[in-house]
Amino acid sequence: MNDFSVKITARGRFYLLARKLVTLKKVDTYYRQITKLGTSVDYLGALLRHATTRVPYYKKMFDGTSNARLDQFPILNKQIIKGHFDALTVDDIEARAWFKNSSGGSTGQPQTFIQDKDFVTWSIATQTYYFRNFLGVEYAAVPKVVLWGSERDLFVQAKSIKAMLVNWLTQTYFFNSFKMTHEEMLLCVKTINKKRPVFIKAYASSVYELAKFIKENKLSVYSPQFVYSSAESMKPFMREVIEEVFACKVYDFYGSREAGAIAGECSRGSMHVFSFNSHVEIVGPQNNPVGVGEEGRILVTTLHNYAMPLIRYEIGDTAVLGGRCECGNELPVIKRITGRVTDHFLLKNGALIHGEYFTHLFYFRDWVKEFQVVQEELDKVQIFLVPTSTKKVPQEDVVEIEAKIRIVMGEDCRIEWKYVDAVPRTPQGKMLFTRSLVYGK
Repeated sequence: MNDFSVKITARGRFYLLARKLVTLKKVDTYYRQITKLGTSVDYLGALLRHATTRVPYYKKMFDGTSNARLDQFPILNKQIIKGHFDALTVDDIEARAWFKNSSGGSTGQPQTFIQDKDFVTWSIATQTYYFRNFLGVEYAAVPKVVLWGSERDLFVQAKSIKAMLVNWLTQTYFFNSFKMTHEEMLLCVKTINKKRPVFIKAYASSVYELAKFIKENKLSVYSPQFVYSSAESMKPFMREVIEEVFACKVYDFYGSREAGAIAGECSRGSMHVFSFNSHVEIVGPQNNPVGVGEEGRILVTTLHNYAMPLIRYEIGDTAVLGGRCECGNELPVIKRITGRVTDHFLLKNGALIHGEYFTHLFYFRDWVKEFQVVQEELDKVQIFLVPTSTKKVPQEDVVEIEAKIRIVMGEDCRIEWKYVDAVPRTPQGKMLFTRSLVYGK
């Protein structure tokens, strides 16, 4: 898949040995199952039989039959989960090792759901498979710098004695992407240069901001083997700057709290679906499967969460279906993740404009530090802008951007600019470049 070699430090070897002896030993069992059996095991069929015989919501729907096909199941969304929470929970939940989790709520209210221990173990095993087989690196056993923004994750990483020990063993150096100040970014660059990480893991917007900071301040920075981006869409203009500054390739990883590990990017730029962990469909406006090269909404079926199976769950993202990949891996392919459903702006006639149209309007403008375009109403757009401190916003650029917005949104579209110190982030610290408050209402 790549030219990297698996590196394991002495400290990392100790951690891996300890892991085999304690609670995460099942990860290695599932990893071996993945590599030996691949996609030949009918995980999907087993899950559907479980759902129709043990989950009240589906048991009633299919009258207890055990041979229902996936396309016979209705699409699941957050509203349905909220309204049928108990019925979507397996009937022997108290006999299982389970816990409650919640989605990030990037585009709305967070959704609570139930997961079991196997779900977590399979997710870790899947990420282990991705790092070993696509990136050629043992995740837990090499130095890494992590820029993260989830407060609950960071709190655990910072306060738990066990987590601190694990971070020391795995040589993980955390930075809070909520605090991307001048001083913090200088410290991050200093740490990268000193610790020489094999890779950097970060939100796309966080590592992009760091790369811009390094470039603008003409700083020298150590080049890792790769940058690993997760939890946010990696825009083309962001990838270009990150790869230029760090002189390495960016690999994008796709997953969520609800569904765990879903897909990962290969050396050829395709997103390979981990079909042994998640079953993915891409559907069009009428919920029909799209063809190769066509864009649609992503539906995910989690294959190993028997406590509350998410079947044909509409995760809120859009993607383009891919064909066979030249990298040699046989896993199904998503050509690219195109963004959130709410990245699309809705017109009065029902047509949709993808958010990428608006982000392109701000490319290569040296007076832009941060921006966000929000559709507040069908005929109203707000632009949040953080201008660079050394550049004045050219009025001719403002006129040009407004004209191009009205080309697609209509001549009567009202456009309001808001100059701010920082573009609002989600509660998890994610940066949304476009957002529609109209789509889906």
